[in-house]
Amino acid sequence: MPNKATYNKKVVVKEIPRTSLAEAGIYRLSLPDGAKVVALANALWPHHDRNLDKMYKDFIADYQPDVVVLLGQMLDHEAFRALTEDERNYLHKQTDTDEVSIAREAGAFEDMVKSMREQAGRYIESFAIGKTKVFYVPGVRTEHKIVEYVQQEKDFRDNWTTNHPEAADFPSDPDRKIPGEFDKFLCLNKSKRVRVLPYEAALLINEHTLYMIGDFKRRHPGDAVYVEWEQRHYSLVRSFDGKLSSAWHTSVEHTQPTLLKNYHETHEVGYFWDDLKNGHLRDYDRRAQGFFYGEYHLGELFAETAFVMRGTGGLRSFVVGGKAYTEETAGGLDNGGELTLADETESEDDEWNIFSRPEPAPAAEVEAPAPAKAKTVKGKAATKAAAKKPARKPAAKSRAKAPAKSKSTKSK
Repeated sequence: MPNKATYNKKVVVKEIPRTSLAEAGIYRLSLPDGAKVVALANALWPHHDRNLDKMYKDFIADYQPDVVVLLGQMLDHEAFRALTEDERNYLHKQTDTDEVSIAREAGAFEDMVKSMREQAGRYIESFAIGKTKVFYVPGVRTEHKIVEYVQQEKDFRDNWTTNHPEAADFPSDPDRKIPGEFDKFLCLNKSKRVRVLPYEAALLINEHTLYMIGDFKRRHPGDAVYVEWEQRHYSLVRSFDGKLSSAWHTSVEHTQPTLLKNYHETHEVGYFWDDLKNGHLRDYDRRAQGFFYGEYHLGELFAETAFVMRGTGGLRSFVVGGKAYTEETAGGLDNGGELTLADETESEDDEWNIFSRPEPAPAAEVEAPAPAKAKTVKGKAATKAAAKKPARKPAAKSRAKAPAKSKSTKSK
């Protein structure tokens, strides 16, 4: 028998999709000696830190890497949900980004989604600067959620439209299709410099370095990627943990006839989403902002992570090769303001203005008849009514009738 405390309560348990690296696939890439690689992750477009985004792209234009690897959480599924979701119960109110505002004005549901798809695809393609080839590894926690939500919303709207053919407004067009393949979903299937890999796949460069998205976290920077190295035995560049770290260590292959060592590296890629627009992410995920860069020489990788620091005037910078990249205006500052002990400003209640009422339809204009001539009766003027008065309801029969007065008789 169901418990009364939970009976009739609609509880939906959403399963987080999982995939193994063996199933998703490891894709191999061979690069020549001297090739350069940059790895980025955790942007959450369009809620990304636009100052850092510009600084990173300025660095890519100067560094001219052969490959840019995007390791998941590059797009924010919350931006797609904002197209149709009721925001009255949001914890904090946020102004829509320009990308979302443009999509809202696109028209029908399919048009709004297409606008977001095209804008998101152009953002991913914007990392292909110069000779750079972009390899994009989408994640299941954000990118897959986008496709999942859009497809479910589309099915719901199509079913309603099909079952209500007499309705005046249709929430969707069942004849239009939204692609389910992620490269086509982002309109990147015709991009020559962007390759979209399967969800949570990995890129293995020169049989040396594995670029991947992680699926677990550890308390301290560098711990999670080191545990990953113990399983993979490749040098690793790993995202998802929200931390930024670089470590180098050696292992002994054998000692006969002489000592032979293997050199390993483990790197964690930080984030560059906008802290003020991603409050649903915990502070545990906000460890460090930064990215990975390196070069291959003589079969080894010479690399490290670049970290972002805030200096004088609140401006953030990172330095690579002795060159500093600094934002023009201070961004990513804490939200809030100054408080005082003065009286607060009173405001009006809006409990009666939650929903707007439709304006009443204008009444039909009726020409009033000419007024009748007044008749004089015993010096008083009587005027007939211009419009016919509504008939009165008869008085209730249950009302008691007043008794008649009896005539008095005088006594003789």
